[in-house]
Amino acid sequence: MDDIDREMKRLGWDKQKGRQHLIDTYGVKSRLYLTYNQLIEFWDYLKNK
Repeated sequence: MDDIDREMKRLGWDKQKGRQHLIDTYGVKSRLYLTYNQLIEFWDYLKNK
């Protein structure tokens, strides 16, 4: 999760922006509810943005 936090910081995303992306993309409000594959997909999305 530290890697995701680091990528969000790099992009200038706050927790609200990250939460909104999770809701829009996965229908959940927290990374805790993502599957392992979804978590990796989210991390890849951030890295490539």
